[in-house]
Amino acid sequence: MDFIVRSVSATLGEGCLTHNDRSFIAENVDGNRTHLNIAYVNEPIKEVYHKIFDEALEKYNAKQTRNDRKITDYYEKIRTGKQEKLFHEIIIQVGNCDDMSATGDNAELAKKILDEYFRGFRERNHTLHVFSAHLHMDEATPHLHIDFIPLAKNSKRGLETRVSLKQALGALGFFGEGRENTEGNQWAEAEKDRLAEVMERYGVQRGTDKNEKREHLSVLDYKKQERSREVEELTEKAEALEQSNAEAQRETAEIRESLEKMKAELSELTEDKNEIDLEYSKYFGDGWELPEPSALMTAKTFRNKHALPLIAKLKEVIRKLIVNVVEITKMWKQAITEKDDYKYECRSLRQENGELRRDAEAFHIVRSAIGEKETDNILRRAEEERKRAEAERIAKERAEQEAREREREERRLARLQSRGKKKIRDERGDR
Repeated sequence: MDFIVRSVSATLGEGCLTHNDRSFIAENVDGNRTHLNIAYVNEPIKEVYHKIFDEALEKYNAKQTRNDRKITDYYEKIRTGKQEKLFHEIIIQVGNCDDMSATGDNAELAKKILDEYFRGFRERNHTLHVFSAHLHMDEATPHLHIDFIPLAKNSKRGLETRVSLKQALGALGFFGEGRENTEGNQWAEAEKDRLAEVMERYGVQRGTDKNEKREHLSVLDYKKQERSREVEELTEKAEALEQSNAEAQRETAEIRESLEKMKAELSELTEDKNEIDLEYSKYFGDGWELPEPSALMTAKTFRNKHALPLIAKLKEVIRKLIVNVVEITKMWKQAITEKDDYKYECRSLRQENGELRRDAEAFHIVRSAIGEKETDNILRRAEEERKRAEAERIAKERAEQEAREREREERRLARLQSRGKKKIRDERGDR
């Protein structure tokens, strides 16, 4: 097989998610070719953090005895911290814009190589959780963005599962040896070797990587200084949008609440109007207009026949209204009195409730001091004593009641005897 020779590049660093998923369009993007891009994975990073770390976070917080050591949101802790990045990105590219142009004859070949390369990426990098992966065909050279969260599992420090690039790459067999030969550089070189293996299956041989980083910097890292500026601007815009969105949601909620109140008030007003119209029709229906006097009718006749009866009806209506006002006033005064009574009763109940609560607290203190068993025995004896006293009281009342009945019966018999003796004396006197 005749091989064509192409350089390879793998740049490990920070990524821009909005650029990768084309939420933000950079100057070097051809929008007419964006539909040729491939989105392998595109998960919201916050949701991914909750999915991966919430269980470990819950276990970690459960072990903490001090609240200031608990972590409320692991995503925010990593985002605002300095030890670890939220995620890392590797950009993979075959050749450059001169020999593997996205609009040239080898564009489809580069696409196939990068596609196959990504298919094996997650399997060999099991400690790197890929949440965003995009193959871009709308720039100068086809290239692949892979964004991942490095995971340290079974960690003895901090969360059981936590973010750590060093630990994640160490689990894959890469260990740093100085500033120039870090575990990240070793891993990136290994990924270049995997890419070269895929290239050979398509008849492309890896060339010399001379000046590779500088040669591909503008294409693969999107002019890092400009990208950093773009990221900062996008972050500021996103925060402003989130704040505006939160304010808009609060205002919307307030408007909806006001609207519901207005609807309720309108409904009440409608009901009141209907009741008023009904009451008005009772008093002021037909027959409340003075007719025009006929040509021959005198003022006295018109007064007696039409005006006086209408005035009498008005007087009757006014009398009924006054009666209603008096009744309503009585009801209102009664309601005020009942309200005051309820207030007093409520205060008494609160006071009684407070006393009962204090008694309950005192009871629990005594129960804790003398023991549950002894407390139960005292309560049992007290209950037995209460029952005995109640039985004695009932027996005493019954005896007193029987004594009163006997006394009444004796007085009744005495009265009968007295009447019998008097009757006998009277009969003897008559004889």
